[in-house]
Amino acid sequence: MSQPRSRTPLVLGIIGGAACLGLALLLVLGGVTGYLILREGSDSDAGPGTSTEADGPGGAEGSGELVAPPGAAADQPYLELSTSDDGPVVDVYLDFLCPHCQTFEATQGPDLQEMAEAGEITLRMHPRPMLDATSSPAGYSGRAANAALCAAAEDPANWYPASAALFAQQPGSAGLPDEDLIGIVEEAAAVDISDCQTEGTYLPWLEEVVEPDAQQTVPGTPAVLIDGEQFSGDITSTDSVRKAVEAA
Repeated sequence: MSQPRSRTPLVLGIIGGAACLGLALLLVLGGVTGYLILREGSDSDAGPGTSTEADGPGGAEGSGELVAPPGAAADQPYLELSTSDDGPVVDVYLDFLCPHCQTFEATQGPDLQEMAEAGEITLRMHPRPMLDATSSPAGYSGRAANAALCAAAEDPANWYPASAALFAQQPGSAGLPDEDLIGIVEEAAAVDISDCQTEGTYLPWLEEVVEPDAQQTVPGTPAVLIDGEQFSGDITSTDSVRKAVEAA
């Protein structure tokens, strides 16, 4: 049994979370008009660069079956990368298209990995497809998250190099095709995710489980909860999350 730990409020919301959410709203509002225009001028066949419900968010056809990553229940909205008997639970919410999440990964990612691998924390990753509608074609956030999950399905340790590489090569609103995502992950984690990525194996789980839960829990991305309390530190400081964990 772990001892009761301090619940000193860390509630302010991580810097940049609202910014990424605001970016999503602005781009979605701007994109709706363009989407309607495209649809009005199209026939029954979808044109280049568009996605349909049958194709899925990234334009890749999938079975639509809800499959959770290995070790996760179907209704569990996170991938647990480490479990600690007495350390705090750290929930991390990220979107692979969010520029503030790229900063977060660069500054906090190494500390989170180190604490997780040392058994100091229970680390839960919530990869959100929050910005799916803002990429062109739509769906990049979900497809990038799927790529990281495909790597972690082979070995949870693969999450760290795969996610770091995906953030390091964050493309902006144009997104990247699946073949590029497959190559990035293969080079970073030495694992072949071709079938998993092409099939969009974890897209239904991301869209139907991870994202709805995140919308009810945090205001945007990046966001961190430490024992359920929202972190408010400076994401540009490499030890800010570590210090908050130690103080929890």
